[in-house]
Amino acid sequence: MNAPAWRIWLVAALMCGWAILAIRFGTRQEWPMVGLSVILLISNGVTLWRLTRHGK
Repeated sequence: MNAPAWRIWLVAALMCGWAILAIRFGTRQEWPMVGLSVILLISNGVTLWRLTRHGK
C-alpha cells in the first residue's frame, strides 16, 4: 500500500503522543489509563507497520 506521507507522519505523531501519556500516567500510578495508552500505542504501531511494510 502506498500511503500518503502526511498519514505516516500523523500516525507517528500519534504514537509519540500515546507514549508520552503512558509515561505521564505511569508516574502518577493511574494504571487503567496507562493500559489504555499502551493499547492505543500498539494499535497505532500496527497501523504504521501496515502503512510502511511495502516501502515506496
